[in-house]
Amino acid sequence: MSGQPKVVLVTGASMGIGRAIAAHLTRCGFRVFGTSRHPIAATLDGFALLQLDVTDPDSVRACVETVLARAGRIDVLVNNAGVDLVGALEETTLADLVWIMETNFYGVHRMVQAVLPGMRARRDGQIINISSALGRAAWPFEGAYCASKFALEGYTEALRYELNIFNIRVSSIQPGFFKSNMVHSQRLAAHLIADYAAPRQRGIALSRSWSDAAPEPDPVARAVERLIRARHPRLHNPIGLEAVIMPPLTRLMPARVLFKVGRWMLQLDDWRADLRRFAPTTLVGIAAALLAAAALLNRKRRP
Repeated sequence: MSGQPKVVLVTGASMGIGRAIAAHLTRCGFRVFGTSRHPIAATLDGFALLQLDVTDPDSVRACVETVLARAGRIDVLVNNAGVDLVGALEETTLADLVWIMETNFYGVHRMVQAVLPGMRARRDGQIINISSALGRAAWPFEGAYCASKFALEGYTEALRYELNIFNIRVSSIQPGFFKSNMVHSQRLAAHLIADYAAPRQRGIALSRSWSDAAPEPDPVARAVERLIRARHPRLHNPIGLEAVIMPPLTRLMPARVLFKVGRWMLQLDDWRADLRRFAPTTLVGIAAALLAAAALLNRKRRP
């Protein structure tokens, strides 16, 4: 294998973060196979585009066999395919939960099981799971999505321990807000309840506005490249301001302040009136949390 480019399989590569990852790795000289449930062409941005539905075991098997037949091996699996479901958890049916887990969690497991025999036989390989900032800090009306990504984080950590003995490296990347089509293809929970309508719609509008104003996903693609090139890739890799700051803030900020900020964002409370009432306590709590987050960021920047 000396001198040969690594073979990388990227799921969900027809758009958004997955496409950015596959295109960037192709430009970097890797041999990349991307996948899509409904590929529009045999190639895209210089990489091969294969049909794959991660919810279908036969499709998973066929895709992996195609890559092995064409390239002889899979050095790196990037699990990026994902879906989103929006709604209060009371509105979310068991069928809704199964639907999102089939792609975001069970789909990852199917792909991992399909590529591991070859990696284990060679005693070499790498698995990178694209998680989310919402896999470490929850957000209202994204409970099902958060559950799938929290599950993926635990799965990734256990998998890293298990595969270390075979020299197979495992990491997760937790992007914050980057441009993606996912928020515009969100599925609504099946059992909508009128009491949740206004805050739910506000939550949807917020996430879509943040996504539309977000930067392109190139930093995520570069992070994947760094992990592939690293001798000892890190387990957890937050990318973007939200992903770096929000998890520690949820631990450091007083719960009363955290929930109050959430209610302001969903327009359930008037922040001006609340600040007039609770200005000293609220501002001290926010200031303490921001100072702690700044200290954490400074530590991360040190070589």
